[in-house]
Amino acid sequence: MKKQGIINRHLSEALAELGHTDVLAVVDCGYPIPDGSKVIDLSIDKGFPGFLDVLSRILQEIVCEEVVIAEEIKFKNEIVYSDLLKLIEGIPVSYTSHSELKSLARQAKVFVRTGEATPYSNILLRSGVDF
Repeated sequence: MKKQGIINRHLSEALAELGHTDVLAVVDCGYPIPDGSKVIDLSIDKGFPGFLDVLSRILQEIVCEEVVIAEEIKFKNEIVYSDLLKLIEGIPVSYTSHSELKSLARQAKVFVRTGEATPYSNILLRSGVDF
């Protein structure tokens, strides 16, 4: 049994399989995940687990060289946005429209669905290397 870190075997496996420049999407419970995509659905109830809780644990386990978030989160979900900025401090951020984020997300190797039920709580993480 793992001693620490993410114990969900499907999520742990997906994170271990990420290579340089692979994209991982962490999304809210209402996000339209494309058919045929690999999905790790962590949602249990509306709001649980939360987007920021899941994201913070993922960021402890992987090297992330860039994130992409929707511009709309700045104005439509200010509380989550403020806390999100603290979590991703030091990681280059690209902003795009929510519509474009959904297009970019099609390249995601895996989608991690949270129980988050607030608008625009979605992020694309581009995997980096640790050397």
